[in-house]
Amino acid sequence: MIGRISRRAMLIIVAMLVFATPAMASLVVHNFMEADITSADACFVKVAGDDFASYTGAGANDPLSSFSDDETTDLIQINGADLLEEKITVRGMRGDRVMYTDVVRYQNNCDISLDVRLVTDAATATGDWTDRSARIYLSALPVAIGTDPAGLGRPGVTGDGWDITPIVVEADTGAIPSGNQSTGTVTLAPGQELRGAFVISAGVNSSNGAVGTINWVAEASNGN
Repeated sequence: MIGRISRRAMLIIVAMLVFATPAMASLVVHNFMEADITSADACFVKVAGDDFASYTGAGANDPLSSFSDDETTDLIQINGADLLEEKITVRGMRGDRVMYTDVVRYQNNCDISLDVRLVTDAATATGDWTDRSARIYLSALPVAIGTDPAGLGRPGVTGDGWDITPIVVEADTGAIPSGNQSTGTVTLAPGQELRGAFVISAGVNSSNGAVGTINWVAEASNGN
C-alpha cells in the first residue's frame, strides 16, 4: 500500500510539474542600473579652411566660399535635441569647373586616433542641380593641425593625396550614386587634421543664384 500510494503521489507531483511548466517559464528579472548623461566640448571638430577667403572678380563682397558654425542658427534637431550643423557655401562659375582644395578642415583634438569618413544618408540632393554637379573629397594625407600638407595635389587625380572615392552629386537629377554616398576611411591621429575639397562643374545652362544643397556627416570613430 505504501508503495502504491508513493507511486501515485509521485505521478500527481509529476503531472503538476508538467502543467506548471508554461507558467514557470515566464521569468521576469529586474536588474537595476543608473546612467548620468553629461556634456563636454567636442574634440573632433570642423573649421574653415583657407578657401573661405577667396573672392571672385565681381566685387569684394562676393565670396566664392563661406563657412558658418553659428551655434544659435546653424542647428538641426535629432531625437529632440538641437545639434550643430556647420554650413558651407561653395560657388561654381558657369561654363567652368572650379576646384576648392581647402574649404573645411577636420581636426582631431581627442587623445585617441579616429577613423574618419564623409557619409550622406540621402540618395538624392535637394534644390536645383540643373546642368551643375558636385564632388566632395576627403584628403588622405593627415598633417599636424595648422600645417600645409606637402604633396597634396588636385582632387580626383590618383596619387595626389586625396581619397579616391568622393561623394558625388550628378547634374540635372541631383542623384547620388550608391557607390558614392560615402568617402573612404582615413585614420587621423591626435593633433592631426584632414582637408575637405569640392569640385563644382557648372554648365552654361545652370542658373545664377539657384541653389543645390547636399547634406553629409563627418563620421569619426575609434575603431572599437
